[in-house]
Amino acid sequence: MLVVLYHSATRLPANDSVFQVIFSTGEALGFAGVDIFFVISGFIMAHTSSGHSGSGDSFDFARRRLARIFSGYWPFFIFALAIFGYFRPEHFAESDLLKSFFLWPQSLNHVLLEVTWTLSYELYFYLLFSLLILFSSPRNRYRLVLPVFVLLLVFNLYRHFVMHSFSPDNIYYLTFWSQFLTSPFLLEFFAGVLVAWRVAARPAGPALAWLLAGTVLFLAGGWINESIYSGFIEQGFHVVPRVFVYGLPACMLVAGLVRLEKMKIGGITSQLEYGPGKGERDSGPRQAAGMQAPARFSALTGGASYAIYLSHILILTVAWNTGFNQFIDSWPDIMQIAVYILLMLFILGYSVLHYTLLEKPLHQLFKRWLGLGPTLLKDPQPS
Repeated sequence: MLVVLYHSATRLPANDSVFQVIFSTGEALGFAGVDIFFVISGFIMAHTSSGHSGSGDSFDFARRRLARIFSGYWPFFIFALAIFGYFRPEHFAESDLLKSFFLWPQSLNHVLLEVTWTLSYELYFYLLFSLLILFSSPRNRYRLVLPVFVLLLVFNLYRHFVMHSFSPDNIYYLTFWSQFLTSPFLLEFFAGVLVAWRVAARPAGPALAWLLAGTVLFLAGGWINESIYSGFIEQGFHVVPRVFVYGLPACMLVAGLVRLEKMKIGGITSQLEYGPGKGERDSGPRQAAGMQAPARFSALTGGASYAIYLSHILILTVAWNTGFNQFIDSWPDIMQIAVYILLMLFILGYSVLHYTLLEKPLHQLFKRWLGLGPTLLKDPQPS
């Protein structure tokens, strides 16, 4: 919902309501929900592939992730064709529809549904992790991923601070693929992987302290964005600072939340439960041990997160191009804030219904088409 808040805030009519701070904060840091998503993505991939290796598991991992991401995306691609074709004909004409359909990496101005640039990175993450499962054993992955993470970090620090490759004067001389394949965003993905392995090895580490510190640092990122980068840290010129400003708090938030979830009243569980290992049977539902959100609420909102991310820009586009802002322009400031909050709740409600009635059945259909039956490898949300 952070990204929904960000995009909503950019078009909210200016007003002096005390609640305007909610949207001002969203405009300053809501886009960084993407950075949290990349960390979570790496964490979940490490989580779901624990104990798995070899060609069979690698192929199974890749097929399941492809089924998950495209079964959720393609309905919104169809919606985008209709909505952007009518309301944004110039953008529609400039979009590369074939590459957009397959989420092939390309310049943002050619992507039909612009927010799906993150899904192109997600597919890249899937490819990298499939290769990791194929060519490494679970015990040796840390030794492989950590040096890659360090090399990628040093390389991007060198590009940013020494070569100034991302500066406004130089960034346009970088080829698209040189930016994509070694993107600083990969650091957030690999950081999520390392966090997962660290939490698995030391489940009794800091929990609440990390969560609180991560929250404070994440919120401070909004101040850094406005004060140092004039509100433009999300631009490609500042991608390296962005990864530091928001990626580190995202790692702390994820680690803190996972550890809190496993806490017992008198202590902390002895291990992070990654489900049954390879060749083991799941003994059934486990009793919740720690601090958890209500199960049904978590399942619905967590499951619907993909639909929230893909639907919100389409719903907002329809609203903004049918006189929504003009209709509320003369309303009291507090009412404008309230209506935008209701619009965000509508996006949430629609997304839950979409997930329940369309996305879940379609995902199961894709899995049947690909011959994917029950497996010990879980199917995470791509966003």
